[in-house]
Amino acid sequence: MMEHQDSAASRLDEYRRLISQSVPVVEWRYEQRREMQEILPSIYLGPYSATRNLEELKRAGITHIISLWDLSESKILRVHHPDHFQYLQLEISDAATQNLITLFPAVKQFIDQAILKDNGKVLVNCMSGISRSPAFVVAYLMEATGMDYEVVYRYVQNKRFCMNPNPGFRHQLEEYGPIYTAIRSVGSQPTEQRISLRRSAPEDDDDNEMERQAPHFR
Repeated sequence: MMEHQDSAASRLDEYRRLISQSVPVVEWRYEQRREMQEILPSIYLGPYSATRNLEELKRAGITHIISLWDLSESKILRVHHPDHFQYLQLEISDAATQNLITLFPAVKQFIDQAILKDNGKVLVNCMSGISRSPAFVVAYLMEATGMDYEVVYRYVQNKRFCMNPNPGFRHQLEEYGPIYTAIRSVGSQPTEQRISLRRSAPEDDDDNEMERQAPHFR
């Protein structure tokens, strides 16, 4: 157990170091939009088309695949190699009003399992690999490394230059840092202290009002 924790911590330290040392993209070819790119060791980002080529996926060492498709895409796209990879599929539209924050924990859990526990490699994809999948990769790296949105976003874009999450997604990413930081802070408090905090409100407080004041940390 301790060995696994040390290995996971070492991997995340490596991610922090690489992101901090990010360098500008030297060259970007238009054709690379149709390919997957290694963002960091064990984390790949790309379009749906990258999930088709079994030999290429095996050559890269991919073991897990996250596919983010909307309802209409799910009717025409399919999982190509269910016997070779573990999949996580989520129905997500590329609309500025689409809520991503509630889905970030499930994706983080899947990626953590893939790269920190199973010692595998994960490919995150959506139809074009431009908006939805990059947003989730940025969110994962923000939370996993504790690094700022601007730093992580710039690093990921340097690896896949065509990425361009829609404005609604970018706004949610900017908001996500304080949200997961607050959740982590509450979760790290001793149980007795959390109970004490919950009991500190006046007994005649309106429960509905309290719900309205803190909806974002659930």
